[in-house]
Amino acid sequence: MVTNGGNNGKISTIDVRTGGTDETADIDKAISVAGYGTFNVLLFLAALPVAWTGIFDTTTSAFIIASAECDLRLTFFRKGVLSAFPFLGMAMTGFLWDHLTPYVGARNLFVLGLLADSILNVLSTAVDSYYAFLAIKFFSGVLAGGPFSMVTTYLSEFHSPSYKASFARWGGLAVNAAIIVPAIIAFIVSPLSLTVNIFNRPYTSWRIYLLICSMVPVLGLVTASTLPQSPKYLMEIGKPDEALKLLRRMYAVNKNKPAHTFPIKALLVWENASLSRRAPFNTNSEKIRLTCYNAKLLFSSRYLRAVLFINFLQFGSMLGFNTMRLWVPHLFIILNNFDYERWTNDRPPTMREMLDPRMSVPAKPYLSCPDFQRICLTWKISAAVYENSAIIALSAVTFSFLVGTISTTTFRKKGLMLAAFLVSVISSFGINWAQSPPYMLTLAAAIIVTTRIAGNIVTAVNIDVIPIPLRSTSLNMLVIVGNVAAVLGNFAFSALLEAECLVGFMGIGCLLFACFCLSFFHPRPVKTSEKSLAMSNA
Repeated sequence: MVTNGGNNGKISTIDVRTGGTDETADIDKAISVAGYGTFNVLLFLAALPVAWTGIFDTTTSAFIIASAECDLRLTFFRKGVLSAFPFLGMAMTGFLWDHLTPYVGARNLFVLGLLADSILNVLSTAVDSYYAFLAIKFFSGVLAGGPFSMVTTYLSEFHSPSYKASFARWGGLAVNAAIIVPAIIAFIVSPLSLTVNIFNRPYTSWRIYLLICSMVPVLGLVTASTLPQSPKYLMEIGKPDEALKLLRRMYAVNKNKPAHTFPIKALLVWENASLSRRAPFNTNSEKIRLTCYNAKLLFSSRYLRAVLFINFLQFGSMLGFNTMRLWVPHLFIILNNFDYERWTNDRPPTMREMLDPRMSVPAKPYLSCPDFQRICLTWKISAAVYENSAIIALSAVTFSFLVGTISTTTFRKKGLMLAAFLVSVISSFGINWAQSPPYMLTLAAAIIVTTRIAGNIVTAVNIDVIPIPLRSTSLNMLVIVGNVAAVLGNFAFSALLEAECLVGFMGIGCLLFACFCLSFFHPRPVKTSEKSLAMSNA
């Protein structure tokens, strides 16, 4: 091991030589030489359950609130709080994971987070207390949110930048497909009238559904334990010999050649790479200082217009998407329980009238009770509702992916964003007065699909508009804004369903209309000054 001095001692490197050749390279070149192939595909498949866990934890509540209403004593508002709490956990603690990763490693955090999340998911199937269930969902959001947000970054450290765009596109498709699976499982399990005794405890259909869904974090725990630490992380903690060994294995699997033929025989590493683990407080302080500086810079006059534009559109699109996708299954369960025999008007009922619990079939025996609001109604679960939910989720994933492949210019992005918001506005304002549940379902699906598309375009616009030194901070900001939007949307929508559900749909429509109007004023890319660039990269 030979140490070579650099400029002023700041760029000193260590050559780790394993052979007699002079073939040296930095880690980026070495990863590029290792290639992209079977190793990367197997790595992605092993990491996929880790990413799916976060989506499952935020989605499964939508498919149990109808069945668990009596067991957990759920009101409309309690249902909204239950749907919002995983996002609240993600929003409040998501930034912590970035500061833990350099000292523990992404792979170790995957294992620790999924171990705890698996235990919580299994426990959630047995609780009878609403507040205990709520606490479990919150901590599931905390534990699953970190691995979910880090998977893409972790995987990107195994391939060169030339594959970044295609990996982000196809990897995103596979990850987002997770929103389809909970609906499919609900379609199979939830309508069943069965009770299974597990450890002398009766498990009804909704508990069995959660138990099946809890296998995803368990699978993620198993596969995450097989993942290697990334070569870049190994270099950062001062283990270049292990990084080189891993790169050889990648080369052998991807190129189908012996590992000893890997042409890179020496890696160049920073002399003080291993110090990052010895001084976590100082390193974290520097990261926090840099993050605060970048955030302050984003809200300066140079970037403020673009940042407000992007974050407002992100807030509107994610509020519409995460509110409607989590409420549509339950709303249409209620619509399917509407008592048409008691409808005496000459016109078809509106959605507002059909969502009135007093007009449902299960409410008929209790209408004369003075304390009707305290009565728990047992809904008839229709498998068709969850089948439609799966179709809507499939449509959202498919159309978002297809739109992403054609939105390659600023003009197309602007046009597609305007079209997406326009359709979502029309659907939000029209859903209450659709003539029948199939039309209502079509409009609800349109809101979910178009807001998902709009959200993806907003992320693409952020990449176009914000310069590279500030892009990571701005993307983290978008994630936080999206989670906050999901929390506020579910809180507000559930409260309005109890008071005046029409206002809930109109409120979403007004917010999306504001997004539509704002989309006409597409910001131009912002150029950063050399001083800001130097500070951001410091």
